[in-house]
Amino acid sequence: MKPAKKMLESIHQSKMSFKKHLIISIVIRIFLVYYGEVQDSLSEIQYTDVDYRVVTDGASHVLNLNSPFKRHTYRYTPLLAYLVLPNLLLHHSFGKFVFSLFDIFIGVLIKWILLNCYRGNKISIEKKLLKLETLNNRNKYLIKRKNEILNSSNETLPPKYIRMAEISAYFWLYNPLTMVIATRGNGDCVSCSLVLASLYFLLKNEQTVLQFFTAGIFLGISIHFRLYPIGFCLAFYLTTLDKQLETIKDHLQAILMPNAKQLALVAGTITSLTVSTGLFYYLYGYQYLYESMLFHLVRKDTRHNFSLYFYQQYLSSNFDISLLEKILTFLPQLVLIVIITLRYGKHRQTVGSALFAIAFVMVAYNPVVTSQYFVWFLSLLPLSVKNFKNIGMRKAVFIPVMWFISQGGWLLPAYLLEFRGWNTFEFIWIQSIVFFFSNILILQMLVTNYDMAYNYKID
Repeated sequence: MKPAKKMLESIHQSKMSFKKHLIISIVIRIFLVYYGEVQDSLSEIQYTDVDYRVVTDGASHVLNLNSPFKRHTYRYTPLLAYLVLPNLLLHHSFGKFVFSLFDIFIGVLIKWILLNCYRGNKISIEKKLLKLETLNNRNKYLIKRKNEILNSSNETLPPKYIRMAEISAYFWLYNPLTMVIATRGNGDCVSCSLVLASLYFLLKNEQTVLQFFTAGIFLGISIHFRLYPIGFCLAFYLTTLDKQLETIKDHLQAILMPNAKQLALVAGTITSLTVSTGLFYYLYGYQYLYESMLFHLVRKDTRHNFSLYFYQQYLSSNFDISLLEKILTFLPQLVLIVIITLRYGKHRQTVGSALFAIAFVMVAYNPVVTSQYFVWFLSLLPLSVKNFKNIGMRKAVFIPVMWFISQGGWLLPAYLLEFRGWNTFEFIWIQSIVFFFSNILILQMLVTNYDMAYNYKID
């Protein structure tokens, strides 16, 4: 009884510790929101994201029973405008606090997902061991224990695995970049939290049809908020399979002959996406479809863009984009997404890492790349931290340092262009190339040092 008591006490202490970290994270974000107000009043470099002001203006139109798209450059789901209505009724920074709460919730979801994965892996291992035992020994205790495992998805975990899940969550909760992005008033943390909520239900150990339908509901809403989760759909779809895929025939059968879980996932996704999109199309017409969805397929950004395609867009800003040019722009990331999905997106144990790599590729190869896009993959990176055991301290330090330095090299000429009026377009283009290749090198290093196994051992 004593070892069990000690374990429960350790788990309780771990939970209390995690709660304290959540409180600290909330306090930091509250401080940053109020710091932002001071900077906005004193500096020409505004802390508040320009998108926050656009969404607030859109909310003012909604408050007057008009379309949020009456505000020029409003290119988001109307749900964001509804979400920040209290900006006009209570306090102008209300939306920043809301986005910060979603930001905190992402950290909680990371912990829940990893605990779920650890439990699922433990249950899988114990079931296999007990199956071997019961084949050779019809002991009533073993048979009873096997039935308990089969009917339970909440097996007690050793404290070290709970601690690992919490440490992974801290990679998000204390990430200065993501904290700043949320407290500046950017709403991408909403779509990120919806993606993680979908992944949480996808990986729950009960494996019920309702569970997969719920996962689809969250996936569909996340696509409604941002188009990038479309790239995750195939990985979600294949993860629901109960068998290994080896040949081309196996893959075709898995896609063309769905099981009940896949049908539930697809039904949930289509339902939520169709309802949300249909509702706002009814309210705001074609302008909603174009501004919130279609525009992002033809968008150009010649001033705030980390993309490799930045200079090309600048030089061709007065010309229409041809269909062939658009296909060639998106083809590299499409090919990579399919390859990553077929390599890592077919297994429950590796789907989180697959989503991270897919999001990373989508951002790195996108024609438009802004700072808030980074949260798309940074919110998924903590799910893979436990699998980078062979990366070593040097690489662990080198990767973020190189990433931030390559960003800083871009930000300097961008600042001179934006605030000093210098003609630094060519320097920005050169730094965009440097940033792109540093991203590719980082992804290569992470994939090379990725360990697919959870390395879970029964204590």
